[in-house]
Amino acid sequence: MIKLVPPERGQDSQGSGEFGAPRGNRKHNGRDYGCLPKSKILSISSGEVTKIGYPYNPNDTEKGHLRYVQVTDSVGIQVRYFYVNPLVKLGDKIGLEGVIGESQDLRPIYQSITPHFHLEVKHEGAFIDPNIYIKGLQR
Repeated sequence: MIKLVPPERGQDSQGSGEFGAPRGNRKHNGRDYGCLPKSKILSISSGEVTKIGYPYNPNDTEKGHLRYVQVTDSVGIQVRYFYVNPLVKLGDKIGLEGVIGESQDLRPIYQSITPHFHLEVKHEGAFIDPNIYIKGLQR
């Protein structure tokens, strides 16, 4: 049983953290899960760290410090954890509930946002609702 997933962010002044929620002319491709800054973020599946990146331009003075970690499982499903200070390196093997990193504090950028990390699941180019993926892993 996966113990990772904290409560979802839900709605706050910055919008909704639900999968598919409107984001202007696009949709929210993942889910936001509430957690305090510096919380340990655990992997929802086993796999390999295949990317560590920046969701925004790293030279952006406001958001350039924000990071994400991608773990790819044995069938090619990519799970991305956004707003996480990585505690892993590219190529690391990670097990179920292994520590990916620590959540970053978004409140200096968005003062009224609920602290959270963002989780995306992608397979063969399509985004999957993370809750559906997690439920499938719990079988």
